[in-house]
Amino acid sequence: MQDVFARNSAPEFLSISLDNALPPLPGEKPERIASDLGRGLWSLMARAGRNVLPGPVHRSELGLTDELDALVEAAGQVVLTSGHRLSELLWTRSGPYWNGALARTLILQQARQGFLLLLAQAVTPRAVLFGHASPLVVELGIEGDLDLPGPHLVLLVCTVDPTGKAVARRGYAQVIKSARCFMPVGSAFERDALEALIALRDKLDCHGVDCTIMRDLGEDGFAREWQVGLRREETTIGQLRIVLPGDAGIAEDGEMGAAMAKDGAYALTPANFEDGRFVAWLEREIVENGAANGG
Repeated sequence: MQDVFARNSAPEFLSISLDNALPPLPGEKPERIASDLGRGLWSLMARAGRNVLPGPVHRSELGLTDELDALVEAAGQVVLTSGHRLSELLWTRSGPYWNGALARTLILQQARQGFLLLLAQAVTPRAVLFGHASPLVVELGIEGDLDLPGPHLVLLVCTVDPTGKAVARRGYAQVIKSARCFMPVGSAFERDALEALIALRDKLDCHGVDCTIMRDLGEDGFAREWQVGLRREETTIGQLRIVLPGDAGIAEDGEMGAAMAKDGAYALTPANFEDGRFVAWLEREIVENGAANGG
């Protein structure tokens, strides 16, 4: 049994199977496996622009409701093979799962599958954890990098069992920066470094510089780099690339802490982040780019 995500324009087909994906090959990280649910979640996050942090004047970090609303709006652009829009069969609270509303909707709509998109405090291979609320057990398991500290954004595919009860069958969990910012991160270090970038973005806003932080998000996951765009009014004054730990050739022990990666990108490491070299490089680049472009 499966369903498909597809765009109204430029169709993009994605099977959502009820079977577990094949296990990773030896030496391959589980979070780099392009599972169907993972691709579905990444695609939805990209549609909703959750991989982009524009300057505060364009989008403030207002809270959990705003982040979830953006994803639901994006889900309205996705049509399932059943003819339903994804937003019609997508819930962002666990309540409808427990009280039977999800199951009733699937039965009335004659839909084979429904989807839960939940913010989780933590995730295990078989359960979504919400703090004080009861955990939600997932029958066939949850994929993703579950060892990283949350919060996680979790996409679950649900069906109705013969008794008319909703059952969460499979899930994929993606670590995000926070409940106020759904930007995907790949480590606790990335979360800290992104926090520093956001703080710098807010300071630049006070000086009339619009700073946009973006990471590419495709069907194979998210890129191991950030792209930082700098604008003053209508003029682009800089485009910076920051390569994150994990790429081949980028040291994480500080030996290449001040080195530049390929194509002129800055190789961010825990060492040059902690000792201030990264922030010093950012400030220097911003000043030099601004001066070169009439700033």
